[in-house]
Amino acid sequence: MRSVSVLFLFVALGAFFLFPVPACCEAGEDSVEPMEVVFINPGKSDPADPTGGFWREVSSFMQAAAEDLGVDLEIIYTERNHILMRKKAEEVLNRKSLPDYLVVVNEKLAAGKIIADADGKEVKVFNLLLDFYGDQAAELGKPREKYKHWIGGLVPDNRWAGYNLAKELLEKAKKQGMAEDKIRLLPIAGDYATQATLLRNEGLAYARADFFDAKFFPEIHCLWRKDQAYELVTKFLNRNPEVNVIWAANDPMALGAIEGIKKSGFVPGKDILVGGINWDKPALEAVKNGSLALSVGGHFMTGGWGLVMLYDYHHGHDFSGKGGPMVRKRIFGVIDDRNVGLFLKRFGSRDWSGIDFRRFSKACNDSLQEYDFSVQALLGN
Repeated sequence: MRSVSVLFLFVALGAFFLFPVPACCEAGEDSVEPMEVVFINPGKSDPADPTGGFWREVSSFMQAAAEDLGVDLEIIYTERNHILMRKKAEEVLNRKSLPDYLVVVNEKLAAGKIIADADGKEVKVFNLLLDFYGDQAAELGKPREKYKHWIGGLVPDNRWAGYNLAKELLEKAKKQGMAEDKIRLLPIAGDYATQATLLRNEGLAYARADFFDAKFFPEIHCLWRKDQAYELVTKFLNRNPEVNVIWAANDPMALGAIEGIKKSGFVPGKDILVGGINWDKPALEAVKNGSLALSVGGHFMTGGWGLVMLYDYHHGHDFSGKGGPMVRKRIFGVIDDRNVGLFLKRFGSRDWSGIDFRRFSKACNDSLQEYDFSVQALLGN
């Protein structure tokens, strides 16, 4: 069944680009001024940063959606500094001319104050990628209640990503002839506190229950960095050479682990299977050459899909459905040796302009009832 879904994903990809563009909703056809959106991006702007290019991919995909939809999009990077996030949001909210929408990420719980401040300025807020939990969730309440201008958000399922990364790795190990009780898995987590780390780790814990006979080492934390993963994996393998599977919470750490494996005298993809999360371009090249077993990703597209939802809301098609205005979608997909070649052929340049984002807009398609932002639905709809 898994191989059938992978085949469908990429056969559908070709069909996606062949259907005609919807006649409605041409970019810039509105008689009113284009909607203005500011995205406070929590990531690093430096392409050489060792934490990888995930947040720049979020921006790139989001910009492609904005160009398709005729949206005036401004992106402000805050360099993984939650204090700077709040400062930049405050600067935006103090402008004489305010945007229609402010898009934020709850990195290190920074979005709560931004939502409250924006509500006071009557600027609509939409949150991406990370949810609200515990005391913060209790304080904020639900979108459109205590803070009327917090209109909702779009959040991918990080538990699913963590679980399926482990599941795919362990199944591949068994297909290579490894008995389950001989599997020795080393988990590489990101930081100690962010939602992405905690939820992906929860997904990994579910996999422990499904693969009861496999041994899981305690996780090591490499702070999302390739260089730290290289150093710590090299040291770990010197002490524990029996490791044969490595689960990494992002692709840069997976690539760092591969370098550590080579440094320790092992062959990645043969002696030790490695998997990561993000669909970073260097990681997909590593999948293609066999050193990386797989990458789980697609969540960098969340910004683009969120912009489609905001466009619909702005044009009278509210995205709030049965689950309310906080929309939670799986979004993640798996790229491995079965589909990496075709994906790189289509998207290897990271040029997203070939995607017609209007096809996923309810404002442009009256018959569209539900959003489905899974990779399969995206490419096959």
